[in-house]
Amino acid sequence: MMLTSILLAISILPTQNQQDPDIAPLRHNEKRLYQLKDLETTTIVLKDKHELKAWVMDTDAKRSEGMMFLEDKDFTEKQAMVFVFTAARELRFWMRNTLVPLDIAYVDSSGRIVRTYTMKALDETTDYSSYGNAKYAIEFKAGLFKKLGVRAGDYVAISSRVKAKD
Repeated sequence: MMLTSILLAISILPTQNQQDPDIAPLRHNEKRLYQLKDLETTTIVLKDKHELKAWVMDTDAKRSEGMMFLEDKDFTEKQAMVFVFTAARELRFWMRNTLVPLDIAYVDSSGRIVRTYTMKALDETTDYSSYGNAKYAIEFKAGLFKKLGVRAGDYVAISSRVKAKD
């Protein structure tokens, strides 16, 4: 009986190798210049209640690569990518070499979402534009906006420490 109790106690202790189920394990991707494990991260908050961990894309080179070559298993709906620019301006994104459909939010300097889209994987024919000034673009797994009821006019909290480096 005592041995059973000890084994039961050991089996419920957390181990160092356990992953947070909301965060995908970071694997090496030979096609990517910037590995996810090497990118700075921040926490963003959608609609004052939905926290997501976001990789910060703060240079032209990082913004150009974005979510390219990532597979569905490389990130969860609790992970995002935030593209930060030096100043607000009209932004345009497309889906070249992007293997996973994504939701995108264009966000102005105050944190207000100015436009959203759901983008198709590998779609190079559509130019997804902010149609107004945006300082940030944030990409998420497709379907997250619908699930959370996110739309233009909602707010995203982004740390003031998240700045473009170029």
